[in-house]
Amino acid sequence: MKPDRQQVEADLLQFVQARGPRYAAVIRDTDLLDGGLLDSLLLTDLILHIEGQHGIEFDSHHVSPGNFRTVSAIADLVLDQFPPRPPG
Repeated sequence: MKPDRQQVEADLLQFVQARGPRYAAVIRDTDLLDGGLLDSLLLTDLILHIEGQHGIEFDSHHVSPGNFRTVSAIADLVLDQFPPRPPG
């Protein structure tokens, strides 16, 4: 079942903000790349966290700067891994 967007973003924000004081001010549209916050360790940790949390696996083509630039973009990537919710 496709997770709720707000829930995914809240989980991602909590995960990123828990990394320390440097990350505490991150919000859903903070540019993690331009801000120098997204390094290879955070990227790897995010991927492992998301895959474990949502039971999905990312292919190498999913791991691109545009997909991990903001928490909002990461949430889009996560939600795109699930089929659309049926209407109704």
